[in-house]
Amino acid sequence: MALDFPQVVPQVAEMSEAAALRAAELEAKIPGLLEALAQASQIPRDELQAKILRAGDRWPGALPTGEPIDAVYPLPPHAERLTILGADGSQIYPDRHATALYYLINIGSIRVDHGSGKPPLVASHPRVVYDEAELYGENEGLISAALIDGQRDVAEIAELARLAAGPSIGPTLALLDNGLLLWLALQSREQSRREISRLLSEYLENLGRLKQAGAAVAGFVDRPRSANIVALLHLARLPSDQIDSDMLRANPLRGLTDRALFARRLRPGERSARFVNASPVYSQFEAAGHPIEFFYLSCGPRGQIARVEIPRWVGEDPRLMDVVHAGIIEQCRTPEGFPYVLVRAHELAVVTQVDRQTLDQMLSEALLQRGLVPSLSQKAVTKQWTGAKRRHKL
Repeated sequence: MALDFPQVVPQVAEMSEAAALRAAELEAKIPGLLEALAQASQIPRDELQAKILRAGDRWPGALPTGEPIDAVYPLPPHAERLTILGADGSQIYPDRHATALYYLINIGSIRVDHGSGKPPLVASHPRVVYDEAELYGENEGLISAALIDGQRDVAEIAELARLAAGPSIGPTLALLDNGLLLWLALQSREQSRREISRLLSEYLENLGRLKQAGAAVAGFVDRPRSANIVALLHLARLPSDQIDSDMLRANPLRGLTDRALFARRLRPGERSARFVNASPVYSQFEAAGHPIEFFYLSCGPRGQIARVEIPRWVGEDPRLMDVVHAGIIEQCRTPEGFPYVLVRAHELAVVTQVDRQTLDQMLSEALLQRGLVPSLSQKAVTKQWTGAKRRHKL
């Protein structure tokens, strides 16, 4: 039976009413959030650092860098000649009900030589994985979606490193459509530790190649939901002798995000101070010489706020920081708030349902040519029977 929309309608109405009430509650907290930032900015750095140490390793807040936490930085000039690289990936996960067991990772990339007058160079690199050694992990179970996502993330940054190794017409800005921290590294309890370590090593090696190439690499996070700085502001307000897990959880600013704060603090083109995310995976990047920092950027005409992640060696180089700051803003002008090279890279990487159907048909024909009769599982067949489009009337 298809979704019964008459039953859904009143639930949607209730959900929208609850969302409106929640939005009003959060809006009422904004003045307190701005006040907390002003108060935290007056605390001596060593005193704030002592509170952070007392909060412990599991505290999910932001660590200040050398920049004042309430600083706002204006848009720097954009380089007349700049090489801009973008990469994005998509995937097809293995389906045991399909005609063949495989997965696919497709990486799209683009190079734009701003100021050269030359057209962009685009590419896509699909990889079909079907070997049993890669389909099954050490415990002989089918490879997880998380590990496939990790392989995709490594392939994206490897493509940027490959492109950055070539000649450029000026400074190079390399962009990813996501943060730079490889969150797969946190899933050691659920995934193969050996495979995760290998992927993390490859990822960090490619970050090193980008550093060696002199590229300003950055991860762009659209509509971020993080609240690391909100957690920092709450911690700053607590007396040192009252900092414990219960007090840290009892945050009156809970529900607010960093984006809500900087939507009120930043004008179009401006960025916040740089911070560090106090995450367990951060230490692994730091040990490899690539500690990751982040800042917030007002990047669109409607006040869109993005979170931008960079290695510290970018953050501490004023020239590279200007390349990231000005380059992203320039890239966001045409799509109104999202970098053009990432829009184009996604178009090159995305695998549509039609693409998958075509690939499955190719596989079926190839199997038939070798005397094998492809077949779907009975579950897949029955889904096809019941998946016909229907028109719903309310």
